[in-house]
Amino acid sequence: MVTDSYAKTGPSNRGIVGVRVFFSKLKPAAEVPVQERRRSIRHTTVMQVAKIRFGDGREELCLLRDISPEGLKAEIYVPAEKGAHIEIELRTGHMLGGQIAWVESKLIGVSFDEPMPMAAMMAHCSFDDRMGNLRPPRLNVNMNGLIKLGIEERVVRIGNISQAGIQIDIAQQLSAGSPCQIGLPGLILRPATVRWWRDGQAGLLLAEAFEYAEFSEWRSIVAA
Repeated sequence: MVTDSYAKTGPSNRGIVGVRVFFSKLKPAAEVPVQERRRSIRHTTVMQVAKIRFGDGREELCLLRDISPEGLKAEIYVPAEKGAHIEIELRTGHMLGGQIAWVESKLIGVSFDEPMPMAAMMAHCSFDDRMGNLRPPRLNVNMNGLIKLGIEERVVRIGNISQAGIQIDIAQQLSAGSPCQIGLPGLILRPATVRWWRDGQAGLLLAEAFEYAEFSEWRSIVAA
């Protein structure tokens, strides 16, 4: 586990150290530099991809930088507003609700609606992919794509996407294990394999998953 510790700012709140990590209430946020909006508590650096859901229902990915019982810091690639309420879905499926406390460039600080017990938080964030079948977060989208089956190409509707797979609407029955290529708006065709088909929908597994940097750059354009 990698941990950081930050210097305490302001009074000790009757001797209790570490009731806040990111979000000082001693002064208005505008008067306090970002690096000073933290109290002295140890928090965990996670560098984990998660899903962020905004109040209007829009979903995007984010990269969790560090997390504590009362808040987290995340890297995002779309605009966000201070004070907005959001939800963070971890790859374990656990949901964290909170309010954006500060925004600086591509980073946001989120204050949880309720404190998260540290033991439970560590269980959520320190998992190992080898311990279970955890799939990358999926985003519900509504866009067209292009699938290539052999020499045939056709436009399909994309229902959701992740860094590793894509769900499409396609009436033609596809066989599990069949190779194909799938194109997303603004991107070249990518090799994939049909994982399943039923009731006019199919799941495709990309031969090479998106790196977060590539995925976030693409989404920052198409989601604008």
